[in-house]
Amino acid sequence: MQFLKGDIQEGILKAAEEVFLEKGYKDASMREIASRAGVTVSNIYHYFTNKDEIFRTILKPVLNDLYAMIYNHDADQMTIDVFMDSDYQKMSVREYIRLVSEHRDRLRLLLFQAQGSVLENFRSEYTDLMTRTISVFFQGMKQKYPHINIAITNFFIHLNTVWLFALLEELVLHPVKKEEMEKFIDAYIKAVGNRFKTDMIREHTHAFIPITCLRGITWCAMAWVQYQQPDKLIFNESTFKKLNAYLDMDFLKNIRG
Repeated sequence: MQFLKGDIQEGILKAAEEVFLEKGYKDASMREIASRAGVTVSNIYHYFTNKDEIFRTILKPVLNDLYAMIYNHDADQMTIDVFMDSDYQKMSVREYIRLVSEHRDRLRLLLFQAQGSVLENFRSEYTDLMTRTISVFFQGMKQKYPHINIAITNFFIHLNTVWLFALLEELVLHPVKKEEMEKFIDAYIKAVGNRFKTDMIREHTHAFIPITCLRGITWCAMAWVQYQQPDKLIFNESTFKKLNAYLDMDFLKNIRG
């Protein structure tokens, strides 16, 4: 029986994803991928240049969605209502839920099992890009609405992006039923809806920053402890270096200001 080229390629990707999920990128071998796909190792190279290309191809859908989340921040297309609109807030939270629901396994690969691949530093690279993009977004909003006070530093944006990954990690590692997520969204929107007025954004931001920083430091400390466990689920070296940097005393002094 002759198989179509597309079927063989899909079979290789499916087998590779299974191996990557079980062993991580670093310990996955082309020989085992070929064995599970029912092809020879040399046949794989007719479809993919190397193991990295296979890995990137598997993760392409979730990467596209993550980058779309960045580039959707366009000040020219948004109004000041975005800061107060509960429907927009709901849409944003639901987008995270959809991301995890559709890409749970791919996110697990990207966040926990990419060590040794070209994407092992994705988290820090994405965080830097998000920080730059959101900073430009706020500058654009300031130009459109000169009367509003948007005193948000790049450092603050950076920390919130780091915590975005913390949120994704929790949702990936600890699945929550969609119904429970919906209840959480409704409760969250009800609790914060119309709470902040635009003319008080500076005061609220200054009050919020210390609390937010404390939350981030707490998460980093818990993650650092997790890294010390022999059965740890997280083993990305780049992330561990970031945790050490965030818990460094000089860094903490900068937060204290």
